[in-house]
Amino acid sequence: MDTYLKFKTFVTSTALAVGFAGATLLLFKYKLRKRNAVDALNYLTIRTVITEESCNEVINELRRRIGLHKAVGFDCEWVTNLGRRQPVALVQLSSFDGYCGLFRLSHLKTIPNSLKELLEDENIFKVGVAPFDDAKYLLNDYSVSLKSTLDIRHIVELTGHTPGGLAFLALSQLNVILDKSWRVRCSNWEVDELTQTQINYAAADAHVAIKIFVYLINKKYGSVWSWLDNSSNNEVWHNINNICWKYSDIGFKNKQTSKLGTEMKKEKEGKLTKEAVVSKRYPHATRSKPLYHNCFLVAPDGELLCTCDTKKAEWYVDKELADVVKEDPLTVRLRFEPSGRSVGEVGRYYQLTKENKCVVCGGDNSYIRKNVVPREYRKYFPEIMKDHSSHDVVLLCTGCHQRSNMRDQAVRERLAEQCGAPLASHTDNKFKEDADCKKVRSAARALLYQSRKHVLPEERRKELEQIILRHFPQHGHITQELLQDAADMQVVFENIDYESHGHKVVEYFLQHEGLLRLERVWRQHFLASMRPRHMPQLWSIDHNEQRLKIRLEEGRLSEEDAKLLGL
Repeated sequence: MDTYLKFKTFVTSTALAVGFAGATLLLFKYKLRKRNAVDALNYLTIRTVITEESCNEVINELRRRIGLHKAVGFDCEWVTNLGRRQPVALVQLSSFDGYCGLFRLSHLKTIPNSLKELLEDENIFKVGVAPFDDAKYLLNDYSVSLKSTLDIRHIVELTGHTPGGLAFLALSQLNVILDKSWRVRCSNWEVDELTQTQINYAAADAHVAIKIFVYLINKKYGSVWSWLDNSSNNEVWHNINNICWKYSDIGFKNKQTSKLGTEMKKEKEGKLTKEAVVSKRYPHATRSKPLYHNCFLVAPDGELLCTCDTKKAEWYVDKELADVVKEDPLTVRLRFEPSGRSVGEVGRYYQLTKENKCVVCGGDNSYIRKNVVPREYRKYFPEIMKDHSSHDVVLLCTGCHQRSNMRDQAVRERLAEQCGAPLASHTDNKFKEDADCKKVRSAARALLYQSRKHVLPEERRKELEQIILRHFPQHGHITQELLQDAADMQVVFENIDYESHGHKVVEYFLQHEGLLRLERVWRQHFLASMRPRHMPQLWSIDHNEQRLKIRLEEGRLSEEDAKLLGL
């Protein structure tokens, strides 16, 4: 009996259990054969957009059709000339029911507001393969800050399938064969009129992404009927943000070694914790000891000043600046009057005990310190704003720490553009490598360390010697001492023209908006991007502003400094 007959027998025997209609549907899906995209997606409605008026119309229709899924299929196309990428020429968006908009940015004078608003809408996921990379191109080319990108491969991995390219996923999940020939993929997307082949290719890429997304979510979280016929499960889709937010705006890295693969297998078998697997992927040291010891520091009159760690409390005692009042919890009383007392909610924040757990998900197995305002900016702040910086140090588990750091990059890029402070690249670093010196050093090492078995050819030896002598014209001939000096020569030098991105950003805010504004940008970003559910009580976006206002009222801050900071 062949495989199909065996399957038919199985379906028949289970028809009463799952229902005749369901069994028939199972049989139909099994008999479904691979189809090319043109045949499989012949129900698509494709609109090519080259005017602002038609753009507004298509965007309105897409918004109407997005409905429960809160997502659109997304892709971009561009032209590459002589190895250089040209600005994005085409943006493709598709609803689950097959309405596709092809927005020809190369033919639009400016990006219409309706399209820009949809791309920047945080409440709508833009689903595709590597949309995070496309977001960088749209930002660079058109200053569009694409938000809520969702790489479909995260969902594929989440549901236990093998990640791959879009063509692989279309075939493995939908039995659809996408045309990925280089002739179409690398064709001229800026041409006056797109060919029908280009139109079908572009629409299919966007639509297949949203199709796979809905299918996999329904399959994992919905009922058996929802994934068999792609119907929507209302309860699942009402909670789609809770499922997908942790993967939003994060690139997908599919570089698993065989060792990691073994660890993933152990994790499934319950022999290895999820945190241990993530730690292997993300080599940041997790804390082996709690960050918060919740010891108490009190004033001479007994008023509570703040909580602190054991080490700090013991330091005061060892220096004979304080006395132990209580052992558990450890409480020490200062022998001197502190410079300031706890005032208002700002002061109360430092009096409260804090929990050693991830402020985002609540995990308490392992955690890493997270600087809400990154150190690359904070280190250039004036001393008065570095005081009490513990407010901006929170605990995250390994996974949340990784997601947070990746999402920080979008803010860095926006600040780089706003402040004229380019991010460091291989051509603009604090230290530069001198290519000529490196060439001389390599030549000297080749001559110096050649072995008897591997003697350089005479012609090559003379060529290397000339490289060295051109650099050291005062030497008339090659000596062993010269070779040793050349082999040990320095090739990396400090770039005197370098100014760090962080320093430029801080200088910009000092001159324009004040540093309190920069702090607020990062705190708002952390709350919006990570949606923490376990933040310390009284943690505030305006914490430093309130603290410095108190100092100003107490005469401990000059009017000039207050203005500089942005009070």
